Amino acid sequence: MIIVTGTAKLAPGEIERLMPVLEAQMAGSQAEEGCMQYDFSCHVSDPDTLIITERWVDQAALDAHFTMPHMAEFNAALGTAKLLGVNVVEYQISSSRQLMGG
Repeated sequence: MIIVTGTAKLAPGEIERLMPVLEAQMAGSQAEEGCMQYDFSCHVSDPDTLIITERWVDQAALDAHFTMPHMAEFNAALGTAKLLGVNVVEYQISSSRQLMGG
């Protein structure tokens, strides 16, 4: 399994402006084969910080994701944003353990 997680700090109002693009990116990504989770959320104490959470079945699924048309549209829209900082990391996971819920 591949986990991608990170944050993007945007100027005030940018997340709200980009909301239709973020929603389209989530929907397109969640429909992809191999996508287990693809979510954006806002940080509780800093609403101008976007939290990125993705889970993919394998590297091939993630690699295919980067070639999707909705990914190109998302990157183009992000290129117009007032982005103050970004940090996104990929983790390759060999096992997991359920801690809560089910």
